[in-house]
Amino acid sequence: MGKIKVLPPEIISKIAAGEVVERPASVVKELVENALDAGSREVKVELEAGGRKRVRVTDDGEGMSPEDALLALQRYSTSKIENERDLFAIRTFGFRGEALSAIAAVSRMKVVTRKDGELAGVELQVEGGALQGTETVGCPLGTMVEVRDLFFNIPARLKFMKTQGTELGHIGDLMARAALANDRVHFRLSHEGKLLANYPVREDSSSRLAEALGKETCEKLHFFRMREGEVEVSGYAGDPGFNRANARGIYLFVNRRPVRDRLLTHAVLEAYRNILPQDRYPVTVLFVEVPPSEVDVNVHPSKWEIKFSDSEAVHRSVMRGIRAMLDKTSWPTVGRKPTEEEAREAGGGYGDLKAEPSFSLHLGEISEKDRRSGDGEVSARGNFLGQVGKTYLLFETPDGLNLIDQHAAHERILFERLREAFSRGSIPKQSLLFPESIELPIDDAQTAEEHLPDLERLGFAVEPSGDRTYWVKSVPEILAVRGPVEALKEIIGEIASWGKRANPERTFDPLLQMMACRGAVQASQAMGPEEATALMVGLQGCASPAYCPHGRPTLLTITIPDLEKMFGRK
Repeated sequence: MGKIKVLPPEIISKIAAGEVVERPASVVKELVENALDAGSREVKVELEAGGRKRVRVTDDGEGMSPEDALLALQRYSTSKIENERDLFAIRTFGFRGEALSAIAAVSRMKVVTRKDGELAGVELQVEGGALQGTETVGCPLGTMVEVRDLFFNIPARLKFMKTQGTELGHIGDLMARAALANDRVHFRLSHEGKLLANYPVREDSSSRLAEALGKETCEKLHFFRMREGEVEVSGYAGDPGFNRANARGIYLFVNRRPVRDRLLTHAVLEAYRNILPQDRYPVTVLFVEVPPSEVDVNVHPSKWEIKFSDSEAVHRSVMRGIRAMLDKTSWPTVGRKPTEEEAREAGGGYGDLKAEPSFSLHLGEISEKDRRSGDGEVSARGNFLGQVGKTYLLFETPDGLNLIDQHAAHERILFERLREAFSRGSIPKQSLLFPESIELPIDDAQTAEEHLPDLERLGFAVEPSGDRTYWVKSVPEILAVRGPVEALKEIIGEIASWGKRANPERTFDPLLQMMACRGAVQASQAMGPEEATALMVGLQGCASPAYCPHGRPTLLTITIPDLEKMFGRK
């Protein structure tokens, strides 16, 4: 007798159920999605013991006839698709025809449903996937599915269940996502008779946002929308200062379907590049709308994973949509923004912003109205009080005190000016009196050879002089005294990591960031009143003055009420 055997149906059904039903939240997800596909306007979820003992989902959708209800319990039976073409243009949440049969295989299930036009409904009793009985009953229009004793016939699965609080947390998160994507549906979630969440029908999506994520979170989110070709992205993205230690605050939806997708998450993070620390994540609610034929949702039975036919277009649209909002939104500033004349007088070029070998910071001339007899007092923008630890600049303002991180602030100024100059293709260069020769590893030499025009745009004039040797004839002005050759090697190494299909729009920013960091005034460097004032004026002229390109804050504000509270005056 051979080793290969055909598994019995009961084992097959339990294996299939394991792919769909992971925990009580999986049951809620599948049943809520069925309710939405049925056109429900009200969906009620009731739980006991975190869903382990009972999950009941009641909707007011179109309901099922007795014949359809019996068919719905069979595997691979569905009303969502009819032929192969439908599989590549999914417009519903469910379509595989596995959910009800999979849930029924590992629980004790009751289904009560009535279709519009029917005088009575039907009640089905199922245990471990086996039909126990049917009965004609009186019931309202719609469907009620009750799932009790989940995994009662698979004791091993019960060992992997988390605490009641954890399971409730997963279900609460899932209901919040459903509510965010369907603001014209009334959702209610209760646990053992106690109402946990209520999402009434809302005309204004921001009201649903506050109910799902909290009023405080909602106040820090900003709406965005962009359409490029057949891809439309919209949603809400948070202040850069409002971030989290993990990606749980990123809510992703494709055609209103909640998903988990690395491409979309990466696009969101790319939009926040240079204004958010690398180990922090923004809070974002992202909706992507694409033609159903352009996205494959048939990747996994749980339907969390998807694939786009044109992933680059989707990535680009998400990144541009969020970045456009970030660029035009007014983030925290340092005092008032300077006039063009004041910014010009305070220094607007790279030569004015670079650190000289003496390590004094020359930021240009300060206008006479910004100077007060050498005591550092500055009109309108505040009084320069001094430097703390040769790193932080202290200003008195009408509202209190501003502490500025001189390196982070200068880095932000340089980065924005570098980015602007780079977009024009004219980063200022400084020719070397004596060209320097560099020898690169084979991989880096190949990278340099392929990207000589890119290096030229960055301000490096590099010419081959051998197999792996190059002459460096000019360097960016801001790096002239900051180890330009070492910076060039780092930049070549960064370019080598791009890969062949790199998108320059995403990849040049890290290079400009590296240059700005190297060219900026360092911590522990003494600064006088004029230099500090010029730095403050330059920071005020930035589009995103509150954060350095690495995402660290450039300034901290201590208001007068803060001081009064610290000293016990309030």
